[in-house]
Amino acid sequence: MQEFDSPEGTWPSPKGIRRLVRRAGRMVAKCEKLLGKQKSAIRLMDVGCSSGALVYAAQSVGVKAEGVEPSLNPVKTAKSYGLKVHQGFVEDLKLTAESYDVVTLFEVVEHLKDPLQLFKECHLILSPDDIVIVKTGNTQSLTARMMRNRWEYFDMTLHGGHISFFNPYSLELLADRSGFKVDRILTRKVNFYEKNMLPYALYRTSRFFANILRHPVAWLGKGHEMMAYLQKLPQSRLH
Repeated sequence: MQEFDSPEGTWPSPKGIRRLVRRAGRMVAKCEKLLGKQKSAIRLMDVGCSSGALVYAAQSVGVKAEGVEPSLNPVKTAKSYGLKVHQGFVEDLKLTAESYDVVTLFEVVEHLKDPLQLFKECHLILSPDDIVIVKTGNTQSLTARMMRNRWEYFDMTLHGGHISFFNPYSLELLADRSGFKVDRILTRKVNFYEKNMLPYALYRTSRFFANILRHPVAWLGKGHEMMAYLQKLPQSRLH
């Protein structure tokens, strides 16, 4: 995980930030409907926020957002941008129930040996009907089926190494064991080859066909990027 302990963290390019703000707007609109709250009243905690790109995007669309990140250098960068980001792990913050309305776990659970423990911690700091949003890879995707062990997501030498893998069914089991229910799972993206696997012209051709398939794949729930909206159950018990 040391590769993420850099000043820039996972802060994207200016174009990537604009895309992230648009996606944050769509995410927040869904949260407004699920919570029955205006976005200005929503309190969001981004766990594993790196240098705070999602915190920034959520604030840009009108949400009260902050983050927590174990790596020191990206936290320093986030604070230099004026973002409220804590250094450490979410359990270190000693938060109380009803601290937040939404907890986001974007590209976090795949790095954890025991994701259930983090879900239980999220359960403790949320009220019934509050939301956890999980973004991770979908091992039941068309990409996983086509690329198999060539899929970058399965490469232990990249992105800090992924050690926990999910599909919609196993994510639903994880939610149930930690006192949540799945409201919806959305998937997107399809890929046949990584950029470094083919000559540029052939790679662009593969991307052309992948783009043709992206809408049908999303509709079928077979995209390789999975975003799940989980709501805390009333009077739920932890398993």
